[in-house]
Amino acid sequence: MDLHLQPDWQRALGQRVEVWRRGKLVRRGTVEAVMPDDSLLWISAEGNSLRQMISRQDEYQVFTHFLPASPDDDH
Repeated sequence: MDLHLQPDWQRALGQRVEVWRRGKLVRRGTVEAVMPDDSLLWISAEGNSLRQMISRQDEYQVFTHFLPASPDDDH
């Protein structure tokens, strides 16, 4: 399955994602929470990895296995 950049972090809530920064994979995991303004999200603790806060301001990008919403989805 292809990964897609998800600019709307709210849509990633509860989904398995990959988090990238400057072209490098940082983390795989499940999005546990997202700030209403999309500025921060949290990846759940899993295995040996602790819960992690991800900041959009720090140039992180979130990739999901589903396509981002299109303008036609508002209908």
